[in-house]
Amino acid sequence: MDDRLPDGFAVRLDPRVRRRDGGLSLLGGSPLRLLRLAPKAHRLLAGNRLVVRDGATAGLARRLLDAGIAHPDLPPAEASPADVTVVVPIKDRPRELARLLAALRSDPATAGLPVVVVDDGSAVPVHADGVTVLRHDVARGPAAARNAGARAARTPEVAFLDSDCVPRPGWLAALVPHLADPALAMVAPRIVGLPGGGWLHAYDAVAGALDMGERPAPVRPLSGVSYVPSAALLCRRSALGLAGGADGGGFDDGGFDEAMRVAEDVDLVWRLTAAGWRVRYEPAAEVAHEHPTGTAEWVRRRAFYGTGAALLAARHGALVAPLVIAPDVAAAALFAVGGGRTGRAAATGLLALRAVRLARRLTRPGEWPPVALAAALT
Repeated sequence: MDDRLPDGFAVRLDPRVRRRDGGLSLLGGSPLRLLRLAPKAHRLLAGNRLVVRDGATAGLARRLLDAGIAHPDLPPAEASPADVTVVVPIKDRPRELARLLAALRSDPATAGLPVVVVDDGSAVPVHADGVTVLRHDVARGPAAARNAGARAARTPEVAFLDSDCVPRPGWLAALVPHLADPALAMVAPRIVGLPGGGWLHAYDAVAGALDMGERPAPVRPLSGVSYVPSAALLCRRSALGLAGGADGGGFDDGGFDEAMRVAEDVDLVWRLTAAGWRVRYEPAAEVAHEHPTGTAEWVRRRAFYGTGAALLAARHGALVAPLVIAPDVAAAALFAVGGGRTGRAAATGLLALRAVRLARRLTRPGEWPPVALAAALT
């Protein structure tokens, strides 16, 4: 895989990044890291934005992107019917499908795109004008439906949209430029709720299971954004065929694991990143999703999502850990909570020792250890 960023590709430092040592060190990313720049790299990154012009700037931009210290800074670009096919998996949702197709047709940026609808065993077969309809007589699950749609596409890129989604204007134009990065397998928009009322709507607006937040990010295990939902994705078709599986094999033009009825999106992201591909989250693009409105339905949906943890653990082991904590930090927390005055003193000592060790790691030759910074990070 050639991962050199093309000339003209631009990245901008995350606003949360802290510069140290006159800009020679950058502190940020997820997980948090300190990136030291060589003098030449420091000169190339004079401001907060870097435009790729040659091999040196391409290498620096890639390093900043992979560290999560910078994000692509690209103008919107329209999708061409020769480049993108919309794939919609569906089962028994005729009203939602009609709403989605109407939204696509009413947006000039997507009105001319080819659309493949995969009917995954609906009780009443799907019929829709102006689109290609594929049918599974027996339901095989959303992963199989997406794979079938990807195989039927004749474009290098596919945009997966679930039938209960309504893309907002400009969503695809914000995603398409990311695929100028030849190492990017897929990019996901922000999933927001359709307008509504009630406490469930208010809760999902701030803590929705599908909403990855308002900040752009690289997507990889054990980071701030460790997966993106398959409700809406823009994918490079060739990457789906190169993701590989647990047995080392590949997939024919469609990489969702068809044995998984839940968490297949998380699994695909993790296999892609393990194979060397990049995945990104771009909240400037928004797709609205019809969240459950009843309490019982909402609980069932959350419980169903939770069943994917065991499947992921069987395939990816420790990547599924809900919490990753250093042993000394865990010990300090236990001492502080249950050890009384003596325990709190022990916790303080452990954290102080950790801060000293971190300060030594952050120290540049000929400088005093940055104890205050290390203490703040601890």
